[in-house]
Formats: sequence, structure tokens, C-alpha cells
Amino acid sequence: MSKLILFATLALLSINVFGQQQSHTDAAKQLLDLMNADQSIEQAYGQMYSQLSGMAERLGITEDQRPMFESYLERMVVVMKEELSWERMEPFVIDAYVSVYSEEELKELSEFYASPIGQKFVAKMPELMQATMEMSQKMMGELIPRITAIQQELVAEAKKGQSDRQ
Repeated sequence: MSKLILFATLALLSINVFGQQQSHTDAAKQLLDLMNADQSIEQAYGQMYSQLSGMAERLGITEDQRPMFESYLERMVVVMKEELSWERMEPFVIDAYVSVYSEEELKELSEFYASPIGQKFVAKMPELMQATMEMSQKMMGELIPRITAIQQELVAEAKKGQSDRQ
């Protein structure tokens, strides 16, 4: 009889824990829905394509090589969309939100994102991301020559060190 009571208690506890976990997961999913996470992923692909397309100049792609470059670029984006689709990423993103935020925090965040200012934040996020990407590209454009110069110095010094040892 005591084993039956213990088993029933454990069964009820596991059902309660599963219910709490499901509720926590549902809260994360609701937040991601309010944030339009699936649409954000699609918008990121467009921005990524633009950024990768801009690499043609930095890579020294000539106009006659441009169609070939674009073809490979399109293939890369197709692969990225397949491998990083929202359908594939969603469970991992939900798990990340569940591990970082408590259920109560997720519900509070959902309240914000459901509010008019929260929805305005979501609506303006692509514009903000674009502005941030442009700034990052500009900064990288200034950074890359400096990093390249340091790399060249390193290679020259390493070669000099090798020749000194011989």
C-alpha cells in the first residue's frame, strides 16, 4: 500500500513538473510570437544577402565574374535558409529563452511586447538592424586595413625570425 501511495505521489509530482515546464515553454513561445521572431529571421536573410553581395568589391570580383559570384551567393543563401530556418531554430531559441528567463519574466516581457510601444519596437527593429549593420560595415571597412597591416607585420617578422635562425 505504501508503495502505491509513493508511486501515485511521484506520478502526480512528475505531471506537475511537466505542466510547469510546458507553461514555461509556452510563455517563451508567446514572447517569440509577439516579437515576430520568425519574420525577423527572414528579414535577416535579406540583410545578409545585401552584406554578402557587397563583399564582391572587397574580394576583387570583376563585372564579368559578377554573374558567377551572384550564382554562388544565391546558393549559399539557400543553404543558410534551409539550415537556419525558423522551423529548425525555434525549438533551440525557445529552450534558450526558457533557460535564461523565468516564466514570470517571459510573461512580463510579453506584456511589454503586446503593448503599443512594444509593437512599435518590433515594427522598427528591421530599421534599427539595418542602421546597425551599416555602421558595423563602415567600422569593419576601417578596421580591416589596420588588421591586415598587423598581419603583414607578423608574417614579415616571422619570416625574418626564420631566416635569422638558419
